[in-house]
Amino acid sequence: MIESISIQGVASFQNPTPVSLNTNKKIVLFYGHNGTGKSTVARYLQDTTRINYSNCSYVLPNSQDYETLVYNTDFVEKNFSQDSFEGVFTLGETNVAAEQAISTAELEIKALEEQRVQKQTISTQHEEKKTTQVKAIKNKCFEIKKEHDKKDLDHCLVGFKGSAASFYDELLKTTLVEKPEYTFQSLSTESKELNNKSAVPKTMIPTVALNLASSESNTILSEVIVGSSDSYLAELVDKLQNSTWVDNGRIYLDDAERKCPFCQQAIDNELVENINNLFDVSYEEKKGELKILQSGYNQAIETLNETLSGTHYTTLNDTKLDLAKEKLSGVLQANLTKLNQKLADPSIKITLESTIDLVQPINDIINIHNASRQTFNARLSKKKESLTAIKKKFWSLVRIKYDAEIKAHDTLIESIETDIKTTKTEERDLTSTIQAQNEIISENRKKITNIETSVISINNQIKSIGLEGFEIKQQPGENNHYYLCRGPSSSGNDVYKSLSEGEKTLITYLYFLELCQGSVDSDSSTQKNKKIIVVDDPISSLSHNYIYEIGALTHKKLIRGYQYAQVILLTHSLYYLHEMLKYLPKGKDNAGNDKFDNKCNLFRVLKNTNSSIVPMGRSDIKNDYQSYWQIIKDAQNGSTNNIVLPNIMRNILEYYFSFVHKTDALKAALDALEEADAEFSPFFRFINRESHSDSVNINDLGEIDSDRFITKFKDVFIRTDFEEHYNKMMVV
Repeated sequence: MIESISIQGVASFQNPTPVSLNTNKKIVLFYGHNGTGKSTVARYLQDTTRINYSNCSYVLPNSQDYETLVYNTDFVEKNFSQDSFEGVFTLGETNVAAEQAISTAELEIKALEEQRVQKQTISTQHEEKKTTQVKAIKNKCFEIKKEHDKKDLDHCLVGFKGSAASFYDELLKTTLVEKPEYTFQSLSTESKELNNKSAVPKTMIPTVALNLASSESNTILSEVIVGSSDSYLAELVDKLQNSTWVDNGRIYLDDAERKCPFCQQAIDNELVENINNLFDVSYEEKKGELKILQSGYNQAIETLNETLSGTHYTTLNDTKLDLAKEKLSGVLQANLTKLNQKLADPSIKITLESTIDLVQPINDIINIHNASRQTFNARLSKKKESLTAIKKKFWSLVRIKYDAEIKAHDTLIESIETDIKTTKTEERDLTSTIQAQNEIISENRKKITNIETSVISINNQIKSIGLEGFEIKQQPGENNHYYLCRGPSSSGNDVYKSLSEGEKTLITYLYFLELCQGSVDSDSSTQKNKKIIVVDDPISSLSHNYIYEIGALTHKKLIRGYQYAQVILLTHSLYYLHEMLKYLPKGKDNAGNDKFDNKCNLFRVLKNTNSSIVPMGRSDIKNDYQSYWQIIKDAQNGSTNNIVLPNIMRNILEYYFSFVHKTDALKAALDALEEADAEFSPFFRFINRESHSDSVNINDLGEIDSDRFITKFKDVFIRTDFEEHYNKMMVV
């Protein structure tokens, strides 16, 4: 069964017009006025391969199993333009064995088709599962977009922001890198630096120049510096190991008033002289050398501290560098403390820790930063290429991030595709088995089919609807063609051309109904439940009496029993539409559902500038008078072409005022409105009953503005005191 139809780019269907059909409902009705596009739909279903329908589409699962039969003017022209037309093979003479074989094969086909439907359902479930999984992995990987969108790495996402599918496709193209030396953070930092509008090349950081090796290894540090031995006090001072103490006390001798600054006993000049003799020139030179060493060391520390406190170093924010600086500073301060102690007491020995091995780590770190700066400067000089390289690295990190999920997904998809392949194979095997059963039906049908049975059936139908003097006969010398004749002695030449349009419609439709029952091929195996029947306005030139007959035949041959896969009826006639609807079920079923809605798809074909198709309910179907008012409302809503308004308005006024016996009031109102509004004078003359024969009036109407015309139309009802009727009919 046809599940959906989409008409576009042909005739008045310029915009996409999709129609979804509920496949549980075997009857489909399309209602629309002439010229709205119904025949276009029928012609498309008659031959979907025609080039002018290249933008149209339809969904028909297992389309190779179905046969579509379309009745329209093209069918009539094709089948009845010659003196003879193809016979219809239907079941005739009894052949018990053949009938049994056909019956058995049909039952087998039914069982096989149920199995195939199950396989198709399973296959669809697998396909849906695959689609769900593919969508899930794409959305999963696309989540990283949120982390970097409109941030420093946003440039890496350009071209892939709008679609998870395109993002995933790009990800699969990315080569998997093992153990990259970069991270999202490092790439983000690089991007931020390069994209900074004020970015300029970075200057190199000077290395630390500190060479204190000679000071730290000076032999004077381990030398015991004491006074001279020329004083008789030398032996005592040496024994007491207090030369530094004595030296420090000498400064008080001048102010001691000939007293010892230590014991306050009287002291003579000889003692003072011997005390001073302990600290000769050599002692002072050694002490002076210590002062120079200490001062130089202290100056080197201050210079280093000043250097390392510069912005070159403080802005690096490098923990390793800070630790190395702190360690060097600690050793320098410890060494300086020892030097101060030596200077205070030259007699002690000290050992300074070497700083050579502490300066080099600092310079190594600085060199690393300088290398990074050189790299940045090189990237900045080729900014475009550098950002491209970052983008490549970014995608490699994303690929690594989701590698496990992608591999798990691929494994799952492989399993699903195996299931799909298995199910498809089973489905094809069932189709082959069904085909074999169809061949059995075809072979056995040849034994019992003939066109004589269909000749009798068509002639009986011709008589039953009251067409006198016509009959179908088998063409002499041919076992599969008919001809139409008038009376027993007619040869059939040009008889069809002499028929009225109504007679042609009746006879061709009877032939079509018989064709639906059988086939023009004697070995056809297509069952009724595999036939899709499309009927386009079979009553366009018939009187109301024949419309009733056609409606009854349509119900009896096509609808009753719902024996066909699908029956699609298209009509412009409300009378015929109501005839069809009266045969369809009414009321509610045991579950409380509307029986009609369970059986029938009902649509309305509209045309304004372009055609459109919209669903409608059974309650939306009105009589002819109500239908005219519906067109007024459609024009007001912009869903039908305004050009029809004058004719529709005239029909409404003619019908209603005749019914209420107020034609004189109508004429008076129209005359008054024509006189009051010269601009609308042609309009009022056109809808005036006495102007019907004046064909030029409609050409005077100019451009039709629906709102303005409807306002004038309403004025007619107001002036005749029937505004209440107008308001009632215009209620949406």
